[in-house]
Amino acid sequence: MGPKAFLATMATAVVLLASDAGADTRLPIFDTHLHYSQSVWQAYPPQDVAKLLDEAGVARALVSSTPDDGSLMLHRADPGRFVPVLRPYRDAVTPTNWFNDPEVVGYLDERLKAGAGSYVGIGEFHLFDVKYVATPQVKRVIEMAVERGILLHVHSDAAVVRALFALNPKARILWAHAGMSEPADVVGDMLDRYAALCTEVSYRAGDIAPGGKLAPAWRAVLIKHHDRFMIGTDTHSATRWETYPDIVNEHRRWLSQLPKDVAEAIAWRNAVRAFGAGGRQEFAGPRSTGSACVTPRS
Repeated sequence: MGPKAFLATMATAVVLLASDAGADTRLPIFDTHLHYSQSVWQAYPPQDVAKLLDEAGVARALVSSTPDDGSLMLHRADPGRFVPVLRPYRDAVTPTNWFNDPEVVGYLDERLKAGAGSYVGIGEFHLFDVKYVATPQVKRVIEMAVERGILLHVHSDAAVVRALFALNPKARILWAHAGMSEPADVVGDMLDRYAALCTEVSYRAGDIAPGGKLAPAWRAVLIKHHDRFMIGTDTHSATRWETYPDIVNEHRRWLSQLPKDVAEAIAWRNAVRAFGAGGRQEFAGPRSTGSACVTPRS
């Protein structure tokens, strides 16, 4: 081989190595707390949402919206990527009054029937006080979820979750934000107590890994209950969409400090077990096993 041919060969090898180095080898993510509400529809049409998820390495997501039409918009655009969860909020019905809304049961029932099985849950809804669990509307909403074998995505503290399970032990709950401000030991105790409880950790990266370093208490509970945690981002505002890849990567940083099998379970395997892979290549491989807090789907 002459000098020119050798240099050409080396140049090709450098290009190939650079290409390999640039390949996306990030841990894939299944985002279990995505919102696509009306306030961002114009700024972020479905094709732009898909680009953001691609940039962040998020292959699949549970999505709920105010109003619900946003969830269906994304689901219609790509049913393999976006999995709808039915939210009760619309018009004047908000987190502060939905549990007393006389029309909420009829509204949810109508949407669930029209959805023909596409909804995997009801929520994310807020319950800020245990007393709200006692309303007839909340009782019926829990029954509707149990009857259909779908989850309840609940934003609340631990006391409300305990009250919901006391009201209907057959409920299956995805606990938003791991209780938002509940410490690791309380989260662990709740997971010890309720086999039908899973949790997603949107807004908790700063608690889980203050200063970027995984806290020992959270490390212990994440490893012990690695089959019960999922990742979430909570894109409730335009600002959250603007910083979406950064939010996802903040989770990846603390996930990287866990054993590989634990990190994969939390990042995507638990969610795939519960909600299916949607045909996404990122989730190829054996399905995870263990405690299923929600009805497994193919």
